[in-house]
Amino acid sequence: MYKFKVFISSVQAEFASERIKIYDFIRNDELMSQYFDPFIFERIPSQDRNPKQLYKEEAAKSQVYLLFIGQEYGNAQPGELSPTEQEYQAAGEGNAYRIAFIKDMDGLQRDTREEQFFRKVQSELSYRPFSNYAVLESLVKQSLIAYLKYKGIIQTLNLDEQTRERVSMADIDPQKVRSFVHQARMKRGFPLSEEETPENVLTHLRLLRNGVPCNGALLLFANDPQYFFPTAVVKCAWFLGDEAIKPIEDYKTFDGGIADQINQATSWVISKLSLRYGQRNKEVQTETEFEIPRSVIYETIVNAVVHRDYNSTGSVQVTVTRNRIIVRNPGTLPVELTKADLMKEHGSYPHNPLVAEVMFQAGYIEKYGTGITENIRKMQEAHLLAPDIDLSAEFVTTIWRENEATSVPNDATSDSYDATSATNGATSAANRATSATNRATSATNGATSPLDENKRIIDGIIVKKVKAKMTSEELIACIVEACIVEHSVDELGALLNKTSKYLSDRFIPQLVEDGILLPTKPRHSPGQTYITNPKYKNTK
Repeated sequence: MYKFKVFISSVQAEFASERIKIYDFIRNDELMSQYFDPFIFERIPSQDRNPKQLYKEEAAKSQVYLLFIGQEYGNAQPGELSPTEQEYQAAGEGNAYRIAFIKDMDGLQRDTREEQFFRKVQSELSYRPFSNYAVLESLVKQSLIAYLKYKGIIQTLNLDEQTRERVSMADIDPQKVRSFVHQARMKRGFPLSEEETPENVLTHLRLLRNGVPCNGALLLFANDPQYFFPTAVVKCAWFLGDEAIKPIEDYKTFDGGIADQINQATSWVISKLSLRYGQRNKEVQTETEFEIPRSVIYETIVNAVVHRDYNSTGSVQVTVTRNRIIVRNPGTLPVELTKADLMKEHGSYPHNPLVAEVMFQAGYIEKYGTGITENIRKMQEAHLLAPDIDLSAEFVTTIWRENEATSVPNDATSDSYDATSATNGATSAANRATSATNRATSATNGATSPLDENKRIIDGIIVKKVKAKMTSEELIACIVEACIVEHSVDELGALLNKTSKYLSDRFIPQLVEDGILLPTKPRHSPGQTYITNPKYKNTK
């Protein structure tokens, strides 16, 4: 039986014990030994060949390359690469599936060149940290099993395709299914009608197996998704300082279906941002924009919720501090992609393909494989640093807020803008951002909340547009502009001199159905508010 060659690379002296243990583990494990043939220097006989050349050739011929990075760089003359880094490059040139495992230094400093090598690997691959051998062995096994799944050797259903016991169509909310069909018909020309039965819709979406809704259907359309997936929520925390240190100024947990979580979390984050507005060029035009493009926040949260690992007991976490927004997603990068791939348009390999397809049909995902590159472009246009991506223990995206250290000069928006370099520079910029923010005088503690201040700005703009007699088109335009920040129907009624019932009967439901307004709470919740879909563009 053919076996995939696994090249185990590291500074041999530093990882002498780990290398041999991993080698023996692969050879002796019942599953690993069937499919993998490990290679390490310590287990090859003496040969009349240049050792360095031999290792590079073996690395280039391997199908899987395992790299351990620790404290030492290895023997290398000035201007030369260490044998380990040469092996790393050879494996890449040979198109090996490369995986890096980074040793937790527990406060110790890496060699300067080892730190530089680590940063290089960090910018190109996903990597996993380990603190001891037991963790390392578990991570190696997980990675090799993922490779077998990628090659199609191990056939398993994705979690969103699987079913569970004691689930039936009674667990599905028909209204959620109808709302999806309406929105998908508007966005993508979905072929089924809104009168179609929920069973037929789920069958069409491949979310029904032998009459039983799949996990994907439960996550999207269940009456109570958290009954089946208790940790499938988005946890949001707001801190007034630069670091996530108590006290927590505001904390929310958003549950419900996937779409509800995305809408609620997006609205919550936007309420913490500052809103700017400039001079009106025309009577009906006023420039209003947030310090971070709303679509970047929206897209990042969509990616985290849709592509997370629902096998994990972790939750999506959103942290807002004075200088950044951090979105943590309990998941890992698909084996088909590297970190460098994320910085350019790439193929799509979703962890939850059925869920991703539904969200695409509903317009939450505009185009597969372009979310991160679109965010980079939007931040570039706003003269802000590209989002920073960390793929260590989970998928972490850091979005830098606007200040003197994170602003990018106008000439950085040229076509030659290097997104990867911008991302790699985010760490140093973050340090500058922290210093700059700490130097600034902050009146946050005594100030009006960002949401109230943003409402004041927007409401002042809308009031000037309200007339005694307004057409339906003018009212809709005012509703959409007002809901750049969240408003309740009662607040909209007071602003537009209309009754809440009039707006609720004639405008709000249709705008929600059309995906122009997003409810910030599950439907029919008390205190419901709405925000304008960050992807909505008024073409008039």
